[in-house]
Amino acid sequence: MRLPRWQRWLLGAVLSLVVLPFAVPLGLNALGAALITDDPLHPADAILVLGGESRDGDRVQHAVKLFKRGLAPLLVLSGTPMGFRTHEVDIMRRHAEFLGVPPARILSVKHDSDSTKEEAGVVVPVLKRRGLKEVILVTSNYHTARAKRIFERAAGPYGPHFLASPVDDGLFEPDGWWKSRRYAKTFVYEALKTVWSAVEVE
Repeated sequence: MRLPRWQRWLLGAVLSLVVLPFAVPLGLNALGAALITDDPLHPADAILVLGGESRDGDRVQHAVKLFKRGLAPLLVLSGTPMGFRTHEVDIMRRHAEFLGVPPARILSVKHDSDSTKEEAGVVVPVLKRRGLKEVILVTSNYHTARAKRIFERAAGPYGPHFLASPVDDGLFEPDGWWKSRRYAKTFVYEALKTVWSAVEVE
């Protein structure tokens, strides 16, 4: 027996009220997770740490752990000037050396880029000149998906190929990100940058 229209509408409204509280969080969590790429890692030619390091040096700490696991023989540090006679890469290098990475195993790439796209434009040619074929890309978790796409695009079909390894620096958590002002702010900024990079204006 076919229900009258008003009963079908009422049933649909009730079902929506029941399903919506579950569907919306799942959808928002999926959006948060879309920012993150976490590739299975295997031995590569180098570990690249992107600029934008946290105060605690989370990216360098993560990269050094990968280095000590024997996943690559070279640590490549990328960064920009921070102020008077202070460069991000120099601080990252001192941190890596303090954590036990031999100076000869560290390659510093200094630049003055304003975006991930510009950073890739500087760093990728350096990696190519070194003949590196596979590189582990270390950056903040929310930055991994966009950064990998940009670096792969800059590398072109002949590489190097990048494996993203996300770092939890406390700025983003994909599950329930909309409940935290810090996480929501990070999501909005990164989502806007993702759209911007997709139209090649980043």
